[in-house]
Amino acid sequence: MVTKIFRSRQHAGLRMGLALLLLYAGLVLILTAVPAVGGQGRILEELRYQVDVWLWSDAMKTRVTLEELAPGRYRAEVAGQSQGFVATLSGNWQGNFATEMIYKDGKFLPLVYRENSTARGKRWLSEYRFDHEHNKMELYKLSKNKGLVKKWETTFKDPPYDPLTFYYNQRLAPEGLGQGGETLKYSGIPYPKQDDIVVRIGPMSAEGRKIMVELANRIFEGERSQIYAFLDKEGVPTKAWTRVMAFGTVNAQLLPGGKRLNKAELTRALETAPAALAAQNLNR
Repeated sequence: MVTKIFRSRQHAGLRMGLALLLLYAGLVLILTAVPAVGGQGRILEELRYQVDVWLWSDAMKTRVTLEELAPGRYRAEVAGQSQGFVATLSGNWQGNFATEMIYKDGKFLPLVYRENSTARGKRWLSEYRFDHEHNKMELYKLSKNKGLVKKWETTFKDPPYDPLTFYYNQRLAPEGLGQGGETLKYSGIPYPKQDDIVVRIGPMSAEGRKIMVELANRIFEGERSQIYAFLDKEGVPTKAWTRVMAFGTVNAQLLPGGKRLNKAELTRALETAPAALAAQNLNR
């Protein structure tokens, strides 16, 4: 009985931790090596992280990618799978968190945000659809026999942001996330209720700018989670850590290699796409 309770809480805690830790910005946790779902675009950036869970080193390797699907349309994704003993405990948990976005007026706007995972032979899929023309957002969830079923909708005045869109927008901002001592607040996805995500910005050190991100726990209602990270001068997380129930501390570390873009390179890659699309339309 105790083992069953532990496994149940562990599975929920691990899913929450993987989601939350990498949720802030494609940065902190989640998994790797799972093929991108439908991703057939040009890879602009690829960041890789090693994730250690309590006593287990390299329990997951994280991959965060930004790809161009079409001129002016992009996809940010965190994807992968658990490894070793953590895979055994979590029922071989694997999944991806991805956002399809457009680039407009110097920033990204989310179109569809998906949370997709499998464990113990079961699959979970939540799809949030943003309708900016009518200021509306809808949630669809995967039903075993019915496919994607609409579960909820709401209207908004100012568009809420999923974590991946927020992450890349702070990478593009002239001043980055902000200055030391500031506390920022932005509206996350308001499901099942309004969630203000709070970012506290600390001082700059040799390891980078320290931040703390506080957001609602997506598993245990009424609780909030704290994620800590060091950002380099380009706003890329180099280290991150949090505490997950039933596992203790979870740490993520940026690995060498991959494909990095600095702010100027990222902006240049995005600004040329709308121009290419405009030229394409003129030739039709």
